[in-house]
Amino acid sequence: MKIIYDPQVDVLSIQFNDLLTLRSEKEKDDLIFDYDKDGNLVKLEILNASQRITNPQTIEYSVKNLGQANQHSLSLEQRKDFLKLPLEERRRILAQQATDMVTHYQQNVEWKEFLLGDIIDY
Repeated sequence: MKIIYDPQVDVLSIQFNDLLTLRSEKEKDDLIFDYDKDGNLVKLEILNASQRITNPQTIEYSVKNLGQANQHSLSLEQRKDFLKLPLEERRRILAQQATDMVTHYQQNVEWKEFLLGDIIDY
């Protein structure tokens, strides 16, 4: 996915894939949807972006995985069973959980603010 803001023409483009655009549809006055030959959305263009978006030069990106959050919820009985384990075993389990989650909680601050015309490629 690519997000491109061109301040010279005040257009913000979100390109979902690199497929060839076969047709475009203009929605209202400021939105253009580009589709491939199978009717899949390829790109969304927002015209006059600075009037529609608070600050088109900054992007906040997040991924939510609600299904995973529910999988880690422990019942009261499971918590009591955990506390009955020997201290070394509890430490080992917690250390493994911390190792597994470290990348989830590490903050990526490399791209907090972008200069005019920057391209982001995910």
